[in-house]
Amino acid sequence: MKRWLVSGGIAVSVVAAFAVSVVVGMVLGAGGITVGGTTWSPSPVPRAAPSLWPAATPSPSPSPSASPAPPPVALFVGDSYTVGQGATSPDLRWSTLVAEAMGWRELNVADGGTGFVKGNPDVDKLSYPDQLRSVPRDSVDVVVIAGGQNDFRAMRTDPAPVFEAVADTYELAARRFPHARIVSVGPSTPWKIGLEARALDSAVRAAAGEVEATYVSLLDPNVVRGRLVHEDGIHTTDAGNAAIARRVLETLQVPEEGLTGEQQATARPADILTSR
Repeated sequence: MKRWLVSGGIAVSVVAAFAVSVVVGMVLGAGGITVGGTTWSPSPVPRAAPSLWPAATPSPSPSPSASPAPPPVALFVGDSYTVGQGATSPDLRWSTLVAEAMGWRELNVADGGTGFVKGNPDVDKLSYPDQLRSVPRDSVDVVVIAGGQNDFRAMRTDPAPVFEAVADTYELAARRFPHARIVSVGPSTPWKIGLEARALDSAVRAAAGEVEATYVSLLDPNVVRGRLVHEDGIHTTDAGNAAIARRVLETLQVPEEGLTGEQQATARPADILTSR
């Protein structure tokens, strides 16, 4: 499986992304921390749009002794959202729902409380670059890098090191897994979207573009809101995890299969996302 073309020049794009994000942030404003009350309801994933992921090439029927090809291995790097904190079961976290729908074998090395910069290796809390380094080189088919909201505090005090870490993380992913496809899931927030969120999201989008990654926005529109927010006020419920998974799958343009129209109308989000 070939990864999209890798090119250089991330630093220039990140600086430009920050300039754009400041303008956007000034327009949108960075107000107080409030959690909205909008209720999410699932909408069907588009069926007609072409997939960003190539369809499997039909092959001759295998002989009785032939073994089926192993599923692609997808490495998930991220924070507590990717760990699945707030979900009632690991099977209902967004990364597992996406892997199941895509037919991937999930390798989840995410750590709670981490980010592009934030981490604490003394207590086995690895930053995103260190999470990438924890996996053998060129050993996976897909790399999913998600989140970044734990770096918001650093963004408020000194954003330059965060921008540099974002660029370095995507360069590292491209070098360490040269044959993997890269998916970038931007930061999210259960609070009002402030300047630091917009700036980091723009930096992630720019860095992802430099390595030809598929970028997924969780801010436009905001996914984590209202009843999708866990009672702890930070993480997401099962429905919130399903909403994040749906956004990722919509971007990857995965059609719903295996459900009748009546089943699609009555199914819970997790039912739809895990149906093959």
